[in-house]
Amino acid sequence: MSIVIRIAEEKDLLPIQRLVAKAGLSDSGIEQQVENFLVAEDDKKIVGTIGIEKVGVDGLLRSLVMQSDNWNAKIGLEFVQLALAYAEKRGIETLYLLTKQSTEFFEYLGFKEVGEQEVPKHLKESPHFSQFTSGVTKVLACRLKEE
Repeated sequence: MSIVIRIAEEKDLLPIQRLVAKAGLSDSGIEQQVENFLVAEDDKKIVGTIGIEKVGVDGLLRSLVMQSDNWNAKIGLEFVQLALAYAEKRGIETLYLLTKQSTEFFEYLGFKEVGEQEVPKHLKESPHFSQFTSGVTKVLACRLKEE
């Protein structure tokens, strides 16, 4: 297995949408954000994706998906660490994510749970943040650049 990570291109839109939908996540808005996604390829087939949407100086991490037969903890960790480095390179100061799942993996990477009131208004107004459901969805944040 030789996995290659690269920035998504327009031709990757349909495979990304299929992967995200198969994982039961919303693919809403991906068509406007495809250049903000990274993809993991194994033998030229997209087996993973993660989105980094820049909103002002902040960003939203979305749609982390890896096909189960290609997933292991080491690959997942490296994939997210590359995404964090990519976000920092793009000038994102704080990266947020929404989850209904366990937070331990992201906490290991430096994310901390934050209250809805701590989320900047410009992020709350983004299309992806509309998936937030108080009491169900958790918001995590990771500061990439120190003040």
